[in-house]
Amino acid sequence: MTDPIFDVSGRVVLVAGGARGLGLELAKGLAQRGAHIVLADSLAEEAAEVVTQLDGSGHFSTSLDVTDEKSVKDVFHLIRSRVGRLDSLLNSAGIARFAPAVDMRAEDFVQTMAVNVTGAFYLSRIAARVMMEQDEGGQIVHLASVSSTVVNENYAAYSPSKAALAQLVRILAMEWARKGITVNAIGPAVIRTPMTETTLLADAETRAHALAQIPMGRFGEPSDLLGSALLLMSPAGRFITGQTIYVDGGRTLK
Repeated sequence: MTDPIFDVSGRVVLVAGGARGLGLELAKGLAQRGAHIVLADSLAEEAAEVVTQLDGSGHFSTSLDVTDEKSVKDVFHLIRSRVGRLDSLLNSAGIARFAPAVDMRAEDFVQTMAVNVTGAFYLSRIAARVMMEQDEGGQIVHLASVSSTVVNENYAAYSPSKAALAQLVRILAMEWARKGITVNAIGPAVIRTPMTETTLLADAETRAHALAQIPMGRFGEPSDLLGSALLLMSPAGRFITGQTIYVDGGRTLK
């Protein structure tokens, strides 16, 4: 039986960027515990397919471009019209572009900031407007990264975007605290997903270097993030706001 303090059953949760990767895995975990999931992603066909695989009922998917404010507004309008409310936002939408700073394409830097920072801003403030209208508060949780604080070469776009996200979380938490809206982030180290296994961790030397930076001696699994998500989106986390919780095997200790 689920401890009531960590109960998310019956809650309407928008998972932005949930068609793949960590967003999808967290959506699965929340659905298993009774949450009603709205899966929104630019990969609309994939989202429509995977949402049918979630446990429970009351789930649906929709298209979302987080860099387009109208697209973001349309998603929240759809949620209000279909289910009448929104309890939580889990934003996992993000991209990563890695290259030496002198070689990085300007458009890759701009796009990284647009998705990881501007998109988070659009999602947060429109979610907050909905929650304020409901006058019952709510939870906003972003997926950040240890890259908001640790330094790696070739991360001149990704790391600043995650550092900006961590500071955005703090500012929005301050502005909306009296409205009962908590704003937090989860900052993972390298997590093993199909994407990271075929990109970041595909090169043996890179993999060994990344592993050596984690004191616990292993990469994270998507399930390692679920506990923090449940904490921040349930009554257990109602007095936590403005924080980035690093789920990193000790990576930020170095």
